[in-house]
Amino acid sequence: MPSQLDAVFGWGFTLIGLAAVAAAAGRIATAIFQEEKQLEFMPSISLDKRLELEEKYGRWAVVTAIGVCPHDDWRCIEREAKRLYESRVYRRM
Repeated sequence: MPSQLDAVFGWGFTLIGLAAVAAAAGRIATAIFQEEKQLEFMPSISLDKRLELEEKYGRWAVVTAIGVCPHDDWRCIEREAKRLYESRVYRRM
């Protein structure tokens, strides 16, 4: 009888583990697709201007600048992205 009980517990733990992995994978997939949606509908700067700035200064600097600058102030975004990029480049020297 203990071997049947061990088998039941083994399958139970296996199913719980699979459910946890599936939940984690679902959250990761949701986060990835939500980030793509945010890129498409970013109202603070046009997509062409954003891609141009990302090519010059990098995605990290542009996203950070968008988060710091006031809404629709693309000059502030460009200035802040340039400042962040230069501070990172000069720090490596």
